Amino acid sequence: MTDLRHHRVSVNRIKLHYVEAGAGPAVVLCHGFPELWYSWRHQLHALAQAGYRAIALDMRGHGESDAPIKIEDYDVCQTVGDVIGLMDLLGIDRAALVGHDAGTSTVYHAALMRPDRVRGVMGLSVPYVPRGPLSVLDAFDDTVPDGFYMHYFQKPGVAEQDLERDITESLRRLIYANSGQNPQAPFTMTVPEGSTLVDELPAPDGPMHFLSEADLSVYSTAYSRTGFRGGLHGYRVFQRNWELTAAWHDMALPVPAAYVGGALDTVLQFPGFRTAAEAMGRATFLDGAGHWVQAERPDEVNEALLSFLDSLPS
Repeated sequence: MTDLRHHRVSVNRIKLHYVEAGAGPAVVLCHGFPELWYSWRHQLHALAQAGYRAIALDMRGHGESDAPIKIEDYDVCQTVGDVIGLMDLLGIDRAALVGHDAGTSTVYHAALMRPDRVRGVMGLSVPYVPRGPLSVLDAFDDTVPDGFYMHYFQKPGVAEQDLERDITESLRRLIYANSGQNPQAPFTMTVPEGSTLVDELPAPDGPMHFLSEADLSVYSTAYSRTGFRGGLHGYRVFQRNWELTAAWHDMALPVPAAYVGGALDTVLQFPGFRTAAEAMGRATFLDGAGHWVQAERPDEVNEALLSFLDSLPS
C-alpha cells in the first residue's frame, strides 16, 4: 500500500481526508457504514494500474475526516457537496463515481443534482431506487420485521452505546453477520425488545476469509477514535433526504449506470431492490457473496468496474 497518497483538505466547511492512487481519468469512491477509505483497498490499486486516478474518501463522520455533531450535517446535500467540492478543489471537471452501501446515496444524488460533473455511476450492494411517495423508513414500516436495524438506529445515543461497548467485537460481528461467509446469509439485522443489536449478531468461529485481523484493526482503530455517531447520523437523515429531494421525484439516473451486488446480500431482499438493481443496465450478481462485495470478491468487482469505466464516453 506504499503507493497510496494521503491528503486532508478543507471542503464544504469541514476537513476531509482522502486517499488516492494513480493518474488519469478520475474515479471517486464513497464508502458506507461501518467503513472507511480502506474499504476500497483492492480497488485503488486495480484502478491505478488500469490508468485511472482513484480517489477514496473518508466520508464525513468517518476515519480522519471531520465528524460534525448535528444530524442535519449528514444529509445528502452535504455529502454531495463534499464530493463536488473536492472535485473543484482538485481541478477535476468530471469524474466517475462509485458508492457502496450508504455511499450509494451520495453518488446517485450527485448524478441527479450535477450530471454535468458525473461521467457515470456504479453502485455496490444498494441499487438506485427513484424517490417515491414515501421515505425509505416509511415505506419499510409494514414490510420489515419488528426491531429492524434501521429503526433501531434512529434514536441518538442508543446504537452508539451498544456498538461502542466493545468496538472491535461490534465490527467483527457486523461484518461477519452481513457477509456471504455467514451460514445464515442473507441475514436480516433485528433487535428484539430489551436486547441490543450486537447481542443478536452471530460471531465467526474462525477467521473471515475476506478480512484479516490486520484489516479489522484498521477499522477498530479508526472507530475507537471517532465512535459510530457520524455513520449512524447517516441513517437519521433518511426522512430529511426524502424531503430535500422532492425536485428529483421519480427521476431516472441521467448518466450511465451499473450495479454489482452479492446474491446473499440482505439488501437485495428488501422489497423491490432486486428489481431496481436489474433495471440499472449493467447489473452483476455474485453468487456466494454478501454485503461487503468489494472485499469478498475483489477480482470480479474490479473486472466489472473496469469494464464499466472503459465503456464510458470521455
